[in-house]
Amino acid sequence: MSDRLSLLGDPSVRSALSAELGRTIEFHATLGSTQERARELAGHGAGAAIVVADHQTSGRGRQGRAWLAPAGTSLLASWVLRPLPADPALFALLSGVAIARAFADLGVTDARLKWPNDVQLAGRKVSGALADAAGDALVLGIGVNVHQRDLGELAAIATSLALEGADIDRLALLARVDRELARIVSAPGERRAALAEWRARASMLGREVEVRSAGGTPVRGVARELADDGALVLRTASGDQRIFAGEVSLLP
Repeated sequence: MSDRLSLLGDPSVRSALSAELGRTIEFHATLGSTQERARELAGHGAGAAIVVADHQTSGRGRQGRAWLAPAGTSLLASWVLRPLPADPALFALLSGVAIARAFADLGVTDARLKWPNDVQLAGRKVSGALADAAGDALVLGIGVNVHQRDLGELAAIATSLALEGADIDRLALLARVDRELARIVSAPGERRAALAEWRARASMLGREVEVRSAGGTPVRGVARELADDGALVLRTASGDQRIFAGEVSLLP
């Protein structure tokens, strides 16, 4: 399949898709960070918008980690959503459901979700999200590994749609992710349905895990449930504990 994302460089194509999605689309062949650019737009009062890049040089994920990918390999996009639809951490989590639904619509039906914001295929990370509040707007960044064939030293923990046998067009994926995000934003009932789907797709619920938070003591317990506010509830030796941020790993 030929990949059509670069067609967004054509103003007429970009305008047509913007009209179809109801959001202004800004496309860059190369950009430092879609998230930083979207924050700039939000700060200047932009309405519904998506910033898309074929390649970014200073992309970041959670906890300041770099999210870098060769040109032409990943879906890299950030949405400006106004008004703020939910707590940023909760919406980053729910965006995983939107991504999994978009995958399913394109024939990839076995996506699982790892708390707080990872999408997995075959037990390895294929996508992640980052959400920031910007005044009364939410800026949501999503990265999806699409066409990579070699992830080098990350191969043990990460994968791509191509490596899992899926030949996906990034432009089609962008449109479907946008549609599913809009669906989740649309009504409280849709958000409840997304939470239920997150639980059904969860890769760690019911299993013994360790959660490490920046500067905190690691916490071990059974990942008992996902609360409605996005907290991970651990059953520990001293009782249930609600975790709002951290890195989760399975215990042997």
